[in-house]
Amino acid sequence: MARVITQETYDEVVKENIEEFSMTAEEAIDDAIKQFEAQGIDLSNVIKDLVITTNSETIEACLNAVIECFKSSNKDDTEIVATLQNLETELNKDMARRILAAKLGAYSTLIDIIEESKDNDTILVPALKTITSLMTGYPDLLDDKGIALQIELLDCQRGILTVQVVLRWVRECCIRHELNRQNIFKANILDKLKQLLDRKETAGSELKDICAVFRALVLDDDIRHAYGRAHEHATAIARDSLAPLTALLQRFQNDKSVVGDLMLTLASLIVRNEFCQTVHDAGGLKFILDVMVDYPDAEKLNRQALKLLKALAGNDDIKAQIVTSGGVPLIVSAINRLKNFETIAAAGMGCISALTLRNPSNAGVFYDCGAPLMIVDTIKAHPNNTNVIRKAAWAVRNMSVRNKTESREFLEHGIEDLLQTVMRNHDHILAEDIKAALRDLGLNVPLKERWVGKGDSLKHDE
Repeated sequence: MARVITQETYDEVVKENIEEFSMTAEEAIDDAIKQFEAQGIDLSNVIKDLVITTNSETIEACLNAVIECFKSSNKDDTEIVATLQNLETELNKDMARRILAAKLGAYSTLIDIIEESKDNDTILVPALKTITSLMTGYPDLLDDKGIALQIELLDCQRGILTVQVVLRWVRECCIRHELNRQNIFKANILDKLKQLLDRKETAGSELKDICAVFRALVLDDDIRHAYGRAHEHATAIARDSLAPLTALLQRFQNDKSVVGDLMLTLASLIVRNEFCQTVHDAGGLKFILDVMVDYPDAEKLNRQALKLLKALAGNDDIKAQIVTSGGVPLIVSAINRLKNFETIAAAGMGCISALTLRNPSNAGVFYDCGAPLMIVDTIKAHPNNTNVIRKAAWAVRNMSVRNKTESREFLEHGIEDLLQTVMRNHDHILAEDIKAALRDLGLNVPLKERWVGKGDSLKHDE
C-alpha cells in the first residue's frame, strides 16, 4: 500500500528548502518531490505548487469567495457565477485540490447552493458543473441529500442543459463506487431516465448523457466490493429500455456520435438471452449491418458495432442470423481495413470468437471469407498487445477445434511460428491461451511440469 503525507508536511519541507538552503520556490518544490518519491511516498493527494500560488488563486480563497457571494444580503447572480467558475477551474487542475476542497467543506457548501437555486438555472448550472468537478475521481462525498437532489433535478420540465449537467454529476458519482450506484438505483433513477427517453424533444447530446448514466449504473469497477449488482441493474434497465433505445438508432441514424453511444449502451445491457432477441426484434441487427456498410472507415462506429454483434451472439438463434444476414464478410472486411487500430483489432477478434464458439458452420463461413489470413495479419500488427493476441487465440481455437481440415489454412499463413514467438515474449500472460490454440490446430504443445513431488518412503514402526 502506498504511503501518503499531509499537505502540511509537504509544505514544511518546501519552506525548509527555501529558508535553510536558499533555494528558489521552483527548486525547493522539485527537490521536495524527489525526496518524497525516493521514499516511495504517493504525492497525488498534495498540491505541489501551493507555495508559489497567490492567495487569490487558492482553493480556500475561491471557496470563501463563493460562500461570501452567496450569503451576501445583496446577491448578484453574475458575481456568484464568476466565483463558482473560478472554483471549478481550480478543482479541474488535479485531485489534490479536490481533496483539499472537500476537507474545507466544499461539498456541503455546493449542495446548499444547488438546493437554494433549484429554480434559478443561472446559478444552478454552474453550481452543478462545479460539484461535478469536485467529485470527479472522488465520488465518496455523495450522501443521501445529494442523491435526493439528483433525483429531484431530473425533471422532464427542466431545460436540456440543466438535465445534462445533472446526468454528468450522476455519472461521476457512479464511477468506481458500488454503493453510490446501488443507492442511486434504489432512489428510482430508472423511472426518471425512462421519462427522459420518452420525450419527443430529447436531443442527441442529452441522449448521449442518458446513455452514459445507463452504462455507469452497470459498471463493476469498485475493487472494494467483491460482488456488485451490475447484472441486476442491467437486467432492470434492459427490461424497460432496450426496445426504445434500439428504436432511437433509426431516429439518430445520421448522427454518428449518438449512434455509437447507443450501440455501446445496448451492448452493455444485453446480459440475458431474451434481451438479444428484444434488440433483434426492434431492428437492431439490420441497423448494425447497415452502419458497417454506410460508415466503412469510421473506427469508433465499427468498434461499437463489433462489440454489439458479439453481445448479440449470446443468443444462438441470432448468432446464426448474423451469419445468414451477411455479417461475416462485413466483419472480416472491417477488421482488414481498420486492423491497425488496437480497439478494432480487439473488438473484432472477440466478435469472431463469439460467433464461432461451438459453431463449426459459422467457422466455415469465416474460412470462406478469408478470416485466417486476416487474423494472422492482425496478430502481426499488434505483437505486444496481450488483449488482442488473447482474443485472436480464442478465435483461432474456436475456428479450428471442429474444423480440422479448414484449419490447415492457418498453418499455410505461418501461424505456428507467429504464436510460438508471441508466447515466448508473453509466456507468463498468454501461455495457456496460445497453447490451447496450438493444440486445437493439431500442433505440438510444449508442456511444463509445474510441480514434482519428492515423497519419502514411509517407514513403519516395527
